[in-house]
Amino acid sequence: MSPVEANESVAEKFTNVMNATTSSLSPLCDLSVASVVSGLVLAVGLFVIRHSGNASSLYAVLAVAACPFLASYVLLLTLRGARSVVVGWLTTLPFAVVNLNVLLAGMGDTIEVFFEPGAALPDRSRLQPMLDRVCDDILLVKERPDERSLEIRLGVIDSKRMPQRTNHQRYQRLLDLVAQVLVPLSITSPISRVIVF
Repeated sequence: MSPVEANESVAEKFTNVMNATTSSLSPLCDLSVASVVSGLVLAVGLFVIRHSGNASSLYAVLAVAACPFLASYVLLLTLRGARSVVVGWLTTLPFAVVNLNVLLAGMGDTIEVFFEPGAALPDRSRLQPMLDRVCDDILLVKERPDERSLEIRLGVIDSKRMPQRTNHQRYQRLLDLVAQVLVPLSITSPISRVIVF
């Protein structure tokens, strides 16, 4: 992908979720979880102060209770450059990746790989072992020879408690799949584009 195409293919401004998805520290970036932790620390601290009779430690409790939220917020601020990292990665690929915003926002789990006219489509017996080397959960779902495409599911199950963690796992799995399978495959069977949905 050219730098211009890569720049135009992702959102102009990343949300906090999109920034966090690109980092392995994404579970620590969840402000709602950090707020709950801060609230629990505050509640326990106030309970201890009330029963100890030492009201002078109120400021210490408030400071400690603010730490989880502030740490999460500072981490989010450090990830503000995630968009340039994603655009840089896209420019290294020999094919276009379309609709990556869906995956970055934590909603996509499937990709469709389109091959150039005249390129030989890999069959399931050749491709599935390559996918298994990346992860056993990645599955070749459909082969569409008439459309010159393959549908592949990334196989990361959403977590209701820690969605940021599974968002990052899905993003990392896409990176691994592209690097270990699709880029080498595109040498013998040229790929025109990959669509995330």
